[in-house]
Amino acid sequence: MATQADATTREAISFCRICSGGCGVVLTIDNDDRIVGVRGDDENPLSRGYACFKGRQPAASHHGRNRLLHPLKRLADGSYVQISSEQALAEIAEKLGAVLDTHGNDAMAIFLGNGGMFNIAGFYMLPSFLAAFDSDQYFSTLTIDQSGKMVTAGRLGTWGAGYPALADMDVALLFGANPLVSHAQLGFLQEDPVRTLKKERKRGLKLITVDPRRTETGHFADIALQPYPGQDAAIAGGLIRLILDEGWHDADFCDRWVGEKQMAALQLAVEPLTEGAVERRAGIEPGSLRQVAQMFARDAQTGCAAAATGTSMAPHSNLAFHLIETLNIICGRYLREGDPVHQINGMGPNGQLKAQAMGPTRFWEASGPSRIRGTRRLFQDRPTATLADEILTPGEGQIRALLIDGGDPMTSWPDQPKTEAALASLDLLVCIDPWPTPTTKFAHYILPPMMQYERADLPMYLPGFANWAGAWSQYTPPVIAPPVGADLVEDWYVFWSLAQRLGRTITYCGVKPLDMATPPTTDELLETVLAGAPHSLETLKAHPHGLHAVIEQTTVLPSDPGSSGQFAPMPDDVADELRTFITDRSTPGQWLRKGQSFTHLLSSRRMRDLFNSNGRFVDTVRARTPFNPAFLHPSDLAELGIAAGDKIEITSAHGRVVAIADADESLRAGVVSIAHGWGDPSGSNAPVEASGTAVNRLIDTSTHYEAINAMPHMSAIPVNLRRL
Repeated sequence: MATQADATTREAISFCRICSGGCGVVLTIDNDDRIVGVRGDDENPLSRGYACFKGRQPAASHHGRNRLLHPLKRLADGSYVQISSEQALAEIAEKLGAVLDTHGNDAMAIFLGNGGMFNIAGFYMLPSFLAAFDSDQYFSTLTIDQSGKMVTAGRLGTWGAGYPALADMDVALLFGANPLVSHAQLGFLQEDPVRTLKKERKRGLKLITVDPRRTETGHFADIALQPYPGQDAAIAGGLIRLILDEGWHDADFCDRWVGEKQMAALQLAVEPLTEGAVERRAGIEPGSLRQVAQMFARDAQTGCAAAATGTSMAPHSNLAFHLIETLNIICGRYLREGDPVHQINGMGPNGQLKAQAMGPTRFWEASGPSRIRGTRRLFQDRPTATLADEILTPGEGQIRALLIDGGDPMTSWPDQPKTEAALASLDLLVCIDPWPTPTTKFAHYILPPMMQYERADLPMYLPGFANWAGAWSQYTPPVIAPPVGADLVEDWYVFWSLAQRLGRTITYCGVKPLDMATPPTTDELLETVLAGAPHSLETLKAHPHGLHAVIEQTTVLPSDPGSSGQFAPMPDDVADELRTFITDRSTPGQWLRKGQSFTHLLSSRRMRDLFNSNGRFVDTVRARTPFNPAFLHPSDLAELGIAAGDKIEITSAHGRVVAIADADESLRAGVVSIAHGWGDPSGSNAPVEASGTAVNRLIDTSTHYEAINAMPHMSAIPVNLRRL
């Protein structure tokens, strides 16, 4: 929706799709259809005028000098030539058809990166396209970021009514989460996080954070534990033991929804995690574990424990997520019968919310093990950490053609050398991307897409999940035209066009067969996405600032008569993982990996100005954040004889990188903290000041990963450091 600003500009209402915050914005657009200003939308009832630095850079991103505006084709000598989009699609279809005819449908795969995750028409087109070829070779960033939550739901069970609203919580316990920067604690501190947290703290909310760094969120905490990375399972397990020993758990809830046998197995498994043992191995202050247990379990009646990327990327992540959710179970921290329903899925169908446990499903077992490390499919996703091996490993099912939508595997997949070898070996690599990334250097074809304000869209919607507070949704039309003379594609159109040229019919979202002679409109696709949702596209168009639908179920219903579902807090495989974790012989300053000893642990971190790698090619972002420093506590810098600005070598058991050191007093000693999403391929001569550090060179995928989801250990990596 456009409004009048002055004679030379107009204003348009939309929302940002860089990350999961989805903040409403008002754009100022000049007569040349160029964005010249942006501010938060005060009339957006979800974000209430909030917009972060990333969301205020659309002029630099949409009209910046680094943006690709025409498709490119790689020649035999490695150079690129400009080509029309329709000619590119025709050639891609011909080459893709040859791969499929020779090697079968499983020789083609799709990888969806975060650049495509927030493009809803495209997001749902990708699996629909693969289904037209009877293929499940679908990979995305979801399996290298918090996929342990899916594993936990399958092994532990779930609660049918969900969690209380933040406004109703006495306490919040956050492991490895920094929502004031990430905007990624879905339904919790996702929108307008700073003002929301300040409001809730003023109301009386107690906040506990667990992170090697006292993060932006941690600065608001009553208790900010700063353990060594990779110790979330110890802390959660120690809290479980302490809470059960002291009788601070919800005994009635546990009797009904866990049962005596499972509670006994849980208590036996966590017995070794005494207060002293946990505090020593995690490197936290004596007495601090008891303080957390008292605040979370003894003194609070409501409030949840939650975890995020910091937990996900460390070793034993599946175990840690499982134990953290078990804290909610033993304390009964869920919505109960008669509680108000505060959140439903605003963008899809909803069932009734009932106060009952739904036992473990282990849904991945239905898919059978893959040919790489025996991993399993998680809903529609196959584990991304196995994709490079799926490309490099000969045999039936070897991937020979890869279509990447909005992703940069060279900076996001673990083990960059293996990733580089895999991408270079493909018969066909197609990248849909607006930027010349490290990954596009290997592409046979680069198709630049329309960017966020040039296309119609809905907010992020992960299938079957209530992504937003309340019953929220919003629609945006295209508010500017693509640059004059550009030849850009809609992400979804690439896949419709390829299917059409290869004689396949796409059934969009599994419900609507598309006309394969005439392409659909984006609005038609969005209308299909909303089928069965409490919002209609027509209603959303009439409310340009977005709105909440009416939540018809006002209170949580009682459990079904005879409901027999129960949680399984300590199944055999989780107990085995916990025993392995407890017997780890590493100690602070002597972290063991592949028979070697290392002095420090490398921890992942968020960067305020970027969303993973998104922002690296935006000049206004790089002016503030030219690279990803390696942060150390000042005492570590002094002990190692390193000064801020020095180049240092970081060595793991798998690889070596060069980084630029910087000081961070909020970080605990013994840890080096550096962001992922940077660096160039091996042949690049760019200095680290220009390209940043490729942390994924330090990570291996073949020996250090989790069962079921193959989640690699991308944080808490044992490393040694030296000044260059």
